[in-house]
Amino acid sequence: MRVVTILAALLAVSVGAQLKASRYRGYQVLRLSVAKTDDMKWLHDMEDVLNLDFWTDPSLVRPVDVMVSPRVAGQFRQMLDERTISYHVMKRDVQDDVDISYDEAIKALLSGNRAGIAALADFDYTVYHTYEEIQQWVTDVAADYSFVNEFSFGTTHEQRNIGALEIAAPAVAGATNPKPIVYFEGGIHAREWISPATVMYFTGKLLSNYANGDQDARRILGMFDLHIVPSLNCDGYVFTWEHERLWRKSRQPNPDFGCMGTDLNRNFDAYWGMNGASPWPCSDVFRGFTALNNPETIAVDDHFRNLKTQNRVTKVFIDWHCYSQLILAPWSYSTEAELPPESENQLAAAAAMAAAMNATNSVDGGYIHGPSASTIYEASGASNDYGYASTPDATYTYVVELRDTGEYGFLLPDNQIKPTGEESYNGVIALLDYVINEDY
Repeated sequence: MRVVTILAALLAVSVGAQLKASRYRGYQVLRLSVAKTDDMKWLHDMEDVLNLDFWTDPSLVRPVDVMVSPRVAGQFRQMLDERTISYHVMKRDVQDDVDISYDEAIKALLSGNRAGIAALADFDYTVYHTYEEIQQWVTDVAADYSFVNEFSFGTTHEQRNIGALEIAAPAVAGATNPKPIVYFEGGIHAREWISPATVMYFTGKLLSNYANGDQDARRILGMFDLHIVPSLNCDGYVFTWEHERLWRKSRQPNPDFGCMGTDLNRNFDAYWGMNGASPWPCSDVFRGFTALNNPETIAVDDHFRNLKTQNRVTKVFIDWHCYSQLILAPWSYSTEAELPPESENQLAAAAAMAAAMNATNSVDGGYIHGPSASTIYEASGASNDYGYASTPDATYTYVVELRDTGEYGFLLPDNQIKPTGEESYNGVIALLDYVINEDY
């Protein structure tokens, strides 16, 4: 790490803290219980009419959390009452939680430990980090381990580097040559800060444990090569630190529409443009004008196309998100599509992962697993369908939704990073052990 990086980041987040003053003042998050298909469709229609921000998408099988502005909150509640949709207020003023989130970030940046970071050994995995710090972490990890290589995964719309790691430890007995690839991606949605933090946490622990001779880490890294992208949506992530904490999408402009960004997790070339994705550019789930029309999703696809030309096999593809504590396998695009032929193995591996995560801390509500569309909602152009059915062609492909189940939502405090990271580390070991034992 470099002190100059920390000082620049501190200046940026200080500006963001000034801008936070009223952005979400009076905004509320309501939790809805939706029992009718017509009501679910109505909610989708109201998204653009009332500028609703669904923290969890409309669903008949899970609670629906939605943020509403003070301008429409009364009208929306009246409409819910008229449709007899039950609800309660989860957050009476979102700005209060946003203030806490920024205050924690600024306090961490000002801490003596943070300002003195000069090497990987000083890195604090229990606080949220800026874009600059994450990229420096990538560089420092590669410098500290001889079998880890840093590479540029791609460049964002705003010309930021998307740093990535290849972890290629020496093979152990039973490994194929070359070893299969495990791909972990964080930060596709900008406001989900726990995602990059968790990917860095369990990656750091794997490497540290490997260096200390831990048998789990030695086995996993000896059987697989890991490709790690801690923060894919770098532009959006920076925007959440400097301007708007709850921004979700990319920062690529949508010409002639007066609004920015694409939901990168609706932009993949897998059943693109179907259910659960919006054609409206101002929607938070805007699918893009075409599949793979953002540099970040293009970078993902280019990476796996290059691997294919090298005859490399990708075995596992996981896109880390928050929140809801879910491990979601294909299909995402449809509740009616027949599940993949490998679904039994996909769900068994997900069950092993969920069991290990639940055994770690007995987190409230637990982690559950299942096919994405039937477990929560339909979403086309999503990463887990892409990982399985498109270029990566990975058998074990998931979206993992991390903590929590709604108390904090996207504004998870930093004291939750360590337990989330520990759960995820154990879940990764269990998932990859399943693959080694059952389908290597």
